Amino acid sequence: MKGYPKHIASKQDFINLLADKEYRERAIADLRIIAEADDDKAMRTISINEETGEEVTEEIDNPMPLWKVKGFKSRKEVAELIAAQEG
Repeated sequence: MKGYPKHIASKQDFINLLADKEYRERAIADLRIIAEADDDKAMRTISINEETGEEVTEEIDNPMPLWKVKGFKSRKEVAELIAAQEG
């Protein structure tokens, strides 16, 4: 790998970056973004009025928050990984 990756796809990617002293602080900062993301809720479009283009939406629990997309079991697991690196 040359340089810090533009996209970090998984939990294992973060673990690998944390093991490298050069990228550790930046990886911790990216983990904080995941831990603090306000993505517990999402908007779902129910219908769109064809004449006016107005959308009818509803707020739902987000089935794929960022921590889940990256492969963590919970937001708490992200926080624990950050704490382990700082401690």
